[in-house]
Amino acid sequence: MITSPPELFRKARSLGLHVIADGQDLLVSPRVKCPPEFVAELQENKAELVDWLTGSRCPGWLSIPPNDLPLATEMPRPTPANRERMIGYLVRQGCDRPSPLTAWLVKRECSYYDGPGRHWDCAVFAYAAARDAACWQLNRTERAVLDLIAGCESSAETFPPHE
Repeated sequence: MITSPPELFRKARSLGLHVIADGQDLLVSPRVKCPPEFVAELQENKAELVDWLTGSRCPGWLSIPPNDLPLATEMPRPTPANRERMIGYLVRQGCDRPSPLTAWLVKRECSYYDGPGRHWDCAVFAYAAARDAACWQLNRTERAVLDLIAGCESSAETFPPHE
């Protein structure tokens, strides 16, 4: 059974497991909670999961993309949930108030409006700008960023908040 790395990660979290990459090995804890069929699934998809967990280095949180980052020419068509995820990722970085990253996003939205997005549905300008920033920050594709954010949301739901 081929399962995507984000799906495996979410499944591990739902089982109460912590999965990390250690070189080309996967470390799963607590091992006693890992069902044998899930061990087999992890082994079958180990290389892809290790690649996904280690990913290439990225600029990261609060990093401001370059001004010359190319604009996408095709109108994005996110689901409402994915639009919320992507924009929420930037809001959690403080983009709901003035900051250099917020200024970059506003400029990016205007660039889409004045450029390739002039015939787009106006609801996607903020998504396109947020997507561009998040993909650049995390050095991942749009799908991979959405999967990562969804995985983090799923993990957050699994564990009670700190009090």
